[in-house]
Amino acid sequence: MTDWASIRARFPVTDRCVYLNTGWAGPASRHAVQAMQRRAEREAFDGPMTLEVHREKADLIERVRHRVAQLVGAGDDELALIYTTTEGMNIVARGLGLGPGDEMITCNLEHNAVMVPTYMARLRDGIGLRIVRVRPEDDARRIIDAFEQAITPATRLLMFSHVAFNRGTRVPVKEIATMAHERGAFVAIDAAQSAGHIDFGVREIGCDFLALPAHKWLLAPAGAAFLYVRRDLIERLQPLAVVHGANRNYDYEGNFEAATDTIHKFEMTTHSGPVLAGLDAALDLFDELGMREVERRCVELASRFIDAISGAAGVRITSPLDPALRSGIVTFTVGDLNPSETVAALWQIDRIVGRVCNDRRARLCFHVFNDETDVDRAAAAVLQLAECGLPAGAMTEAAYKEMLAESTD
Repeated sequence: MTDWASIRARFPVTDRCVYLNTGWAGPASRHAVQAMQRRAEREAFDGPMTLEVHREKADLIERVRHRVAQLVGAGDDELALIYTTTEGMNIVARGLGLGPGDEMITCNLEHNAVMVPTYMARLRDGIGLRIVRVRPEDDARRIIDAFEQAITPATRLLMFSHVAFNRGTRVPVKEIATMAHERGAFVAIDAAQSAGHIDFGVREIGCDFLALPAHKWLLAPAGAAFLYVRRDLIERLQPLAVVHGANRNYDYEGNFEAATDTIHKFEMTTHSGPVLAGLDAALDLFDELGMREVERRCVELASRFIDAISGAAGVRITSPLDPALRSGIVTFTVGDLNPSETVAALWQIDRIVGRVCNDRRARLCFHVFNDETDVDRAAAAVLQLAECGLPAGAMTEAAYKEMLAESTD
């Protein structure tokens, strides 16, 4: 049996607050922080481009690439080291050579990392865009049917999230991907809310492209992400910006040979050694627990929270209640409170950290460093808000948004 108290003790954030905002950015363990510090000191004290130090970093990049590839069932040669999930979504949206007469499909569950690139592809490339409407009460079959009804002979790409950031819906990717492929369309997945949270493999779910970050559910520092491109599609997909990885050979006389068939063509330069060291250390936890156990624990805690607040007067759960669609994310509203007021009040009542999604609902995320005490404290605070309203001196929506400065990150 997993010693969850021991896992929790590795995360110093648990001593200071009830951190339920991993879907935005996950906290690092002491192990990861120490690895970052060692790498920062190594580069500072011995010089980042000293032969041995530089070689260590090159080995670190390949080790992290391999470990993430193993986590999601990809080949090392199918995984590009990038900086953000958004970068990966942009590459796919603009890099397939789509144009007028072609269509893309996304849905109303998406983060701006998907919505803005798809809108920009429509604006700049003339690609048609269809947006599938998914309702909180929809089951898996209805979600699949909604995507199926949106597909036309012009559909070339479906781009959507594996787990919805704004509801926690676990989208039935495998079934949608099978259907899309039967109709000649590609599938690109934003795995920002599933990598490090949900047990999956890229072959198993059948996607053609997938992007994931390190700084959310993988509990690593910000600044590293990965783009999976199915091996046979690497040559077709074009990078948005290029450096040496896209070059096979050139000289200063005008001769140039592009490297079109390598995953490295999507990679830019100058990745942070401390960030990669932190990610490498963070991955140890997932190797230790296994993704199946991580997923089970996340969903177990989220379900405990749902059970605790279900039926409370004024509380409306906007995440799926269907167990097949649940994840470690729960979204909800409390009475007529503005969600920003709700999230700010949770902090004021009991130092509970959540976030607001689409200005419509509050969101709490449950990971393996959380425990039943966190769940119960969060539920008690929500029920207090539902029964008593905002506490004295509660932060206004405007004050919350000003302090949050969400547009900067």
